[in-house]
Amino acid sequence: MAPKFNYPAEIKGKRKLYSLFNGVKDPLAVISGNHDLFGDSYYLRATFTDKKFIFTQDKELIEYILKQNHKNYFKSEIQAVTLGKYLGNGLLTNNGKDWLQQRRLIQPGFSKTKIANLVSIMDEEINKAFQPFDQEPETDLYDFFHTLAFNIVAKTLFSSDIEEAEIKELGKIITEVQEVFAKEVRLPFYTQILKALGVIGKTIRKSERSKAIIQRVLDKRRNSGEEKNDLLDMLIQSRYEDTGLPMTDQQLVDEMLILFIAGHETTANALSFIFFEISRNPEAEEKLRQEIAEEGENAFISESLMKKSFTTNIIKEAMRLHSPAWAMDRQALEDDRFKEYSWEKGTLIILYISGLHRNPKYWDRPNDFIPERFDDENARNFAYYPFGAGPRLCIGEHFAMMEMTLIVRKFYSKYHFESYQETLEKKALVTLRTTSLPGKIVKI
Repeated sequence: MAPKFNYPAEIKGKRKLYSLFNGVKDPLAVISGNHDLFGDSYYLRATFTDKKFIFTQDKELIEYILKQNHKNYFKSEIQAVTLGKYLGNGLLTNNGKDWLQQRRLIQPGFSKTKIANLVSIMDEEINKAFQPFDQEPETDLYDFFHTLAFNIVAKTLFSSDIEEAEIKELGKIITEVQEVFAKEVRLPFYTQILKALGVIGKTIRKSERSKAIIQRVLDKRRNSGEEKNDLLDMLIQSRYEDTGLPMTDQQLVDEMLILFIAGHETTANALSFIFFEISRNPEAEEKLRQEIAEEGENAFISESLMKKSFTTNIIKEAMRLHSPAWAMDRQALEDDRFKEYSWEKGTLIILYISGLHRNPKYWDRPNDFIPERFDDENARNFAYYPFGAGPRLCIGEHFAMMEMTLIVRKFYSKYHFESYQETLEKKALVTLRTTSLPGKIVKI
């Protein structure tokens, strides 16, 4: 009797054991190695849980899951349940009608026009952070960018309504929550141990503390009666289409907490990769400086920051080589098929974005840093999804691109970074990050 479903090539035997055990420690090497051996899509069945996984770096299949048949796919329990218990039910963790309702409510606040109004807040935080660079210090840019990106999110969300001490406390809590969450995702059986040791309960209480800080800021804004034209104002003033009612305080706090995490983590990681690549490519750095000089003061205004440029090419190419969103997961709500493959309801599809971005089927010289490739008139159709695709395309894409472009231009208009590293150590947790980026700042 023929099997009902036709999964891709299955990982079995020693390779399966290797994948299951080493995938926790070094998922990039394991998944990339499996694709090298088994092609652009492969299948793995977890022995103990009997869960079925399809891993793919095939552009057409990824687009089918994220775009053409997105209604048949939810984010998996990993995000909806495991992360949701810490962060609540915001855009990042929600699914279905609830997610769609929230997306439609919040989307207008992240239009290019709205984001352009935040440039002055970003500019002020960047100038303040760059002040010590005039002394040509040695620094770790990885730590620096995490602090800067977090401060930018705090100030664009809350303007002056949040204290520096509260920003630091929120940063500490969010880092600790992510560390526990990463352990739960990689080692599901470890969850019971963490629960027994009281780690999960303690982490949930920390999460509640972060929500209390945000609630206090929300109350302060409401009581002041002021309008500050920041993201918090946008969220407070948003109204549901069907009822005309605003979000509840609980929903507002959940959304703001998720904006904090999503708004700083991936951007800070991307900036570390961008500056590393620029430090290794002096021709690209020189071309970047030339563009900044030609733009003059206009280089730092929203119209220039948002248009296609060599600066944005550099950012896109660095994010191709080192995509912070290195993988996405989706779970099939019903049986499905694509071309020769078919799979059953409940199958988890792992969309391997890091592999897609370096797949030689789609990229010439895939491991080389070539910003000019994004000058191609067909760039819109590249196998390139650092912000996802389809209805769940990252709502903060314009915000992140404008912020990164401003930081890159502000820095390279005055400074040069000499990296002490020839190679970059990468760690794939919830997002892809480096462990450090030490080097020297030189004023030019």
